[in-house]
Amino acid sequence: MNPNTPPVPPSGDDQPLETGQTIEWAAPTSTPPAIQEMIAASDPAASSQAENPATAAAPDAATVPAAPVSGNGPLHYYAPAPDVPSIEHRKLSPSPLPQMPLLITLPYAEATTAQFSFSPQADQSRIIGNGVRELKEFFQFELPPTEQFTTIKNLTPGKLEKRDDAWHVVQKAEIALS
Repeated sequence: MNPNTPPVPPSGDDQPLETGQTIEWAAPTSTPPAIQEMIAASDPAASSQAENPATAAAPDAATVPAAPVSGNGPLHYYAPAPDVPSIEHRKLSPSPLPQMPLLITLPYAEATTAQFSFSPQADQSRIIGNGVRELKEFFQFELPPTEQFTTIKNLTPGKLEKRDDAWHVVQKAEIALS
């Protein structure tokens, strides 16, 4: 990470985030420094700009793409699995937390469709201990005959569609319980 960039996300009060705490951002007016670094790492033309502090410190409209560019990578968010087949966009977190079983992947920032799967950072033992009931609205799975299992494995991703500032399940993801 560029040592001249502030920690992301800037909270304004320099207090560390607590486990489980989420942050809401307004729609960005410019690309955050951490995203600029990721773009620079994946795009050789952008990396020369990122290495030059004069251009990296003050990006202008010419250096920050206004629309998705094929060189930009997907965005990953983490979310709880509510008991309805949709989740409000404001509940998405950029940080992987153990209590958030959904890993949502947007192809670019303004996408209205996304894929999702079971998050590798989710606490499987807690979810299994709850009887996986929190997953039923987002995931398709079969309980083992003994109804005893210790692992959750992704098989196929699910699909989400954004409507009215919420992500709605269009197709459930498939997981295996073993």
